[in-house]
Amino acid sequence: MKQKNVHFFTLILICLLCAGCVWKYSIRPGTIPPHIKNVAISETENSTAEFNLGQEFTMMLINRMLLDNLLPLADASVAHSVIYTTLRNIQDVVYSYDETEVVKEYRLSLRLDFRWYDRLNDKNIMEKNITDYEIYYSGQYNSTLSPNDQVTREIAMERLMDKLAQKVMVELTSEW
Repeated sequence: MKQKNVHFFTLILICLLCAGCVWKYSIRPGTIPPHIKNVAISETENSTAEFNLGQEFTMMLINRMLLDNLLPLADASVAHSVIYTTLRNIQDVVYSYDETEVVKEYRLSLRLDFRWYDRLNDKNIMEKNITDYEIYYSGQYNSTLSPNDQVTREIAMERLMDKLAQKVMVELTSEW
């Protein structure tokens, strides 16, 4: 009888441990909808005056999606979901002056609107606006720096778009 009780308690203990492991290591609640198996990234609409910015951001977002491996990429005609992005506003403003009151730094800001659309259920999964900035140096100040320390507007723009692409990925996973 004692041996039967030991087996019974061992079986109960194993069941509890397995149940705990299944709960602890299961897929997180609030994950993406189970019917979403892939995503397409639509060409970024560029509402700024900057030429080619939309295409460049689209490529950065695709590369970020491939790097992060969140969902497989698919063609928009067959994808379960689509990410739409729009570059809305770009601003260059003076950020700082040197001791002789000559502009030293500029602040480059960019606003991005994005929407994650569920094609199968014909509804938006998420809509967000993201704004971020990067600092770059004036041409005069850059000329006093070594080439490795210089930050031009082009470098700042590339960094800024990369930050925005990263933030889109964070937003996509933040509600999972």
